[in-house]
Amino acid sequence: MQAQILNVEKARVERDSSNYFTGKLGVNLNLFNRATGREGKTDHFIGLTGNGNIGYVSKHNTYLLLGSYNYVRLRSATQVETGYVHGRVTFRRQERLSYESFGQLQYDYNRGLELRALAGAGIRFAVVRKENLRFHLGTGVMYEHERWHNLQEDRYIRKHMPKLSNYASVRLPLNPYLELSTIHYYQVGYDQPHDQFRHRFSGDVSLAVKVNTWLQITTNFAHTYENQPIVPIPNYLYSLTNGLQVSF
Repeated sequence: MQAQILNVEKARVERDSSNYFTGKLGVNLNLFNRATGREGKTDHFIGLTGNGNIGYVSKHNTYLLLGSYNYVRLRSATQVETGYVHGRVTFRRQERLSYESFGQLQYDYNRGLELRALAGAGIRFAVVRKENLRFHLGTGVMYEHERWHNLQEDRYIRKHMPKLSNYASVRLPLNPYLELSTIHYYQVGYDQPHDQFRHRFSGDVSLAVKVNTWLQITTNFAHTYENQPIVPIPNYLYSLTNGLQVSF
C-alpha cells in the first residue's frame, strides 16, 4: 500500500560487535468458509501475509534487504495482491550523523499500481542514542517512477518525479519482552506536467512481544495519506495486522 513507507527500524540491529548476519521472518495465514444468503452457498476466504528481512552488519556499514507480500482472495476473486522489495545501505552506522542510499520495487495490482521503482540517498541523524530509547531523523532525495492502471477508464498512466523524503523514527523497548518501533514519512514532489505538488504522509507502528529468543508476536498498523492520488482511489488507506515473527 505504500512507497518507501515501511518500518526499516524493525530490521535494524544495535550491537557492539560487527561482521555478522541477522534477519527476521514473519507469516500470517487465514483460511475459512462462511455460508452466505438463504440458499446456503459458501464463500471461501484466503488471506496470506508474509514479510522478511536480512541484514549484514560490517564494522562501518549496515546492509539491509526487506521484502513483503500480501494476498487476499474472496468469492473466487483476488481482492488484494501487493508486494515490495527494499534495499538500504547505511554508511558510518556508529556515527551520530550517517549516510544512506536505498532502492525499492513495489506493486499493488488491485489499486492499479502496476510498478513503482525508486532510488535515493540521504542523511540520518541520531537525536537520542540510549539503551531504552533511540530516536532518529532523516532527510534525502529520491527519484520515483510509477506505472498506474486507471481501472475505471481502462488506461495506463506513467509518472516520473523527483521527491524530497523526510522521516522520524523511534525504537522504544518498554521492557525486556515488549518493544515499540515506529517510523513516519513526509514526501513531496512537484508534478510538472500537472503543475502541482503531490504530498504523501505515511506511518508504520509496530509492537513486538518476545516469546523467547527467536519468536515474537507482532501487531502492526500502517497508514498513508496522499493529497492527489494518480488514479481515483481513496486518499487515506490503513492496515492492521497480527502475526508471528522469527528472528535469527
